[in-house]
Amino acid sequence: MGFTFDVPPGFVLTQHSDQGAAFQGEQDAFLAVWGARLGRASFRAEIEHRMVEDEMAGWKLTYRRLTSTWASYSGIKNGEIRYVRAIRVCNDRAALFTIDYSRSEKTPYDRIIVRMVRSLKAEGC
Repeated sequence: MGFTFDVPPGFVLTQHSDQGAAFQGEQDAFLAVWGARLGRASFRAEIEHRMVEDEMAGWKLTYRRLTSTWASYSGIKNGEIRYVRAIRVCNDRAALFTIDYSRSEKTPYDRIIVRMVRSLKAEGC
């Protein structure tokens, strides 16, 4: 798919496929990393669709940043925070990660998320 990503320390692999992987962290944090084919949809349209889907699932989005090559957004729901990061890779593809964690863990996760954002990079395109 053409991307690299550094899984934070303390996260354990719980599921793996050709498209991506899921990890469990401390205090029920959940991390998913995957690649997606955009098909006919533009990168922007794909991310806007994901934001709408999350809002329909009850996430109140509190932050949104969307460019032609990367996007980030976050939201809150039932004491949880969701952070999503996506980058364009290899023409009609994207690489994404989503992490859900407790609002009480926001401060320690701020550093972890910055590190994860920096580690998600296109490779081999």
